[in-house]
Amino acid sequence: MKHLASATVSELFNDIFKATMQAGRRLAHAIGAMAWPQLLATCVLLAILITIVPLALTLFIAFMLVKLVVAALVLQTRRARGQARPG
Repeated sequence: MKHLASATVSELFNDIFKATMQAGRRLAHAIGAMAWPQLLATCVLLAILITIVPLALTLFIAFMLVKLVVAALVLQTRRARGQARPG
């Protein structure tokens, strides 16, 4: 098994830093080139996405848990009724 040299790890972090900085510069340039109404619409859409997506996922998980609990209770009562009857 190969061991990573510290120079290789350092180069990796340097490349990640350079790529992040380049992406940040491009984003800043794109934001600077936007008109005010376009910038406002972008901010509103981003805020809606940041708010709605986690809410939808949370509600989906909550309702799935409620469904599983109700299904387990229904199955438990049906099994209890089936065992109580002489067959």
